[in-house]
Amino acid sequence: MINFDLFQPSRVLGHRILGADAFVLSVERRHLSFRAGQHVGVGLPGEETREYSIFSGQNDETLEILVRVVPGGRVSTSLSHLRPGDLVQVRPPRGSFTLAVRQKDERLVLISTGTGISPYRSFLRSFKDLDYFLVHGIRDLQDDWAAEFAPEDHRLVCLSRHFPQGTVLKRPIFEGRVTNWLAQADLDPSKDRFFLCGNSRMIEEAKSVLLGRGIWGDRVHAEIYF
Repeated sequence: MINFDLFQPSRVLGHRILGADAFVLSVERRHLSFRAGQHVGVGLPGEETREYSIFSGQNDETLEILVRVVPGGRVSTSLSHLRPGDLVQVRPPRGSFTLAVRQKDERLVLISTGTGISPYRSFLRSFKDLDYFLVHGIRDLQDDWAAEFAPEDHRLVCLSRHFPQGTVLKRPIFEGRVTNWLAQADLDPSKDRFFLCGNSRMIEEAKSVLLGRGIWGDRVHAEIYF
């Protein structure tokens, strides 16, 4: 049974559409403290909730989550209908997929698929001095959400579906999956620290590729999106 005493009511402040099936929901933060990379449970008052990685930064005034509407998904569908003034329930943040320990001169290689990009936006909004490279695996160009917060020289889109011939591309793109890129990328095992966030298949394959390149242990951090 869910203990609703753990939840706090928050008012919706904004609903920003990012594509055909994705949106950013902004709600009152209400003094909620969290670390970039953590996740919160969100849902309608008294109803089922789902865990979402926090999309906003530690010092932002509002709390934001990135939501993809899942066919048949009760929570994502319910959240998609919310508008400013509506109420949601927010469970306290949890999770250890954070930058609790930062090493001098390290580069963060941030690898994600789909909405797994959420914690990385929180990283970048929370820490302005990061040396990083962001790799985002998507199936459609409209899902290139990193374009709004990461400059082109710090990010790469891995497009797993072929784009139509003659398409004009205005962003750095690798044709293939993120694991294909990882297998041939110029990496520095002594400097690079890897964060993996996305579906379980990608994470297991990425770990295998990294292991084959001599990278494992505390150089690799993972968060699975179910």
